[in-house]
Amino acid sequence: MRNTGGMARFEVTIVSSLPAAEAWRRILDLRAHSEVIPLTTVRGDALDAASLAPGARFVARTGVGPLAVDDAMVVEAYTPPTGHDPGVAHLRKEGRAVTGNLTLRVAPTADGCVVTWKQRIGVRGVPSVADAVVARVARSAYRRTLLELLRRS
Repeated sequence: MRNTGGMARFEVTIVSSLPAAEAWRRILDLRAHSEVIPLTTVRGDALDAASLAPGARFVARTGVGPLAVDDAMVVEAYTPPTGHDPGVAHLRKEGRAVTGNLTLRVAPTADGCVVTWKQRIGVRGVPSVADAVVARVARSAYRRTLLELLRRS
């Protein structure tokens, strides 16, 4: 079933004192997403940065009982940061209720790293006229989530 609503776009950039490889590991520890994002459980093929690879699939289920939404994703490209080179992951959202894609980039700096999360998100039944509101809410939620993931050890 195809999403017939809008497609909101947003970007979150965070400067961190963590080394790029550690920030990458923390953000892509999908088990931690289950602990950080309210009412969400992540399950799938691979649930940590060391196991993720192109083709890996996972689902973030948010809600309670029958009042839940599945956000199904597949990893399309996955290159962890090394030395002075940034890490980049591209994921596609392929659920019936949530569609879109995201790109995570973690670039090393002299003092840590810069994390950039760019996303296009569509929610079935939400019209394109609401894209600006969806983008604002999603940007805020993802920023809080990324900051919390980066704080965790």
